[in-house]
Amino acid sequence: MESGSKSLARAGLVDQAVDAILVIIAEGGLRPGDHLPSQADLIKQLGIGRTSLREAIQRLVALGAITVTPGKRMAVGPMIRRNRHATAAELEASLRHAALQELAEVRDLIEPEAAALAAQRIEDDLVLRIEAIVDEMRRSKDPATDFHLNAQFHAAIAEATRNEALRHILQVVADMLSPLQHHMYERSLEDYRADQEHLPILLALKDRDADRARKAMHDHIGIFSRFVASNYATPSESETAPPNLVGRSS
Repeated sequence: MESGSKSLARAGLVDQAVDAILVIIAEGGLRPGDHLPSQADLIKQLGIGRTSLREAIQRLVALGAITVTPGKRMAVGPMIRRNRHATAAELEASLRHAALQELAEVRDLIEPEAAALAAQRIEDDLVLRIEAIVDEMRRSKDPATDFHLNAQFHAAIAEATRNEALRHILQVVADMLSPLQHHMYERSLEDYRADQEHLPILLALKDRDADRARKAMHDHIGIFSRFVASNYATPSESETAPPNLVGRSS
């Protein structure tokens, strides 16, 4: 549990760094293409370590709030154009919502087919590994642990496809989504059961049933999409968003 506590503590520093950089953008009236302070300057200005700043930058890049050139020069990203007059808090909420919605679309295009392919190619050792992960989910009551188990679950399915190109694409999407999922796991309801959400996918893989695996993963991503819509809606969308859904979506 100590490692989980350290992970959550660093996540808090990352959240603060994200907020601080968005304040710099919002209060400075910066527009897409405008340069931000260097990473060295931000480390001094924000009083955080290099690792926490790197994770904050990765999150902001995923949100489209900033871009980083090969020379590691940071500039305001294209998504800021839509929200130029927002406060830092409003800006982050809007950016996170847009990024999550786009990632949900990408996942629904790719992951059900990956699950179907995995069902056709999965070997017994990977079935046992995924089953062990779901068993751990059943016993876990810790958001940080659930977060890591969820990542292991999807990585194992990607491995089961035996397609390195597809595995790489899935990892890129997972890396983009990973920083934002910390928020989602922390906001889940207490009676949520991660194992029950992942169990239909496991059973389809065990039966080597590609059609069921495809549908189970599609349903799983659907839960994720609805969670995003209800919990990360921008102010203009909040009146029409569906009610809050149970689930730490994967």
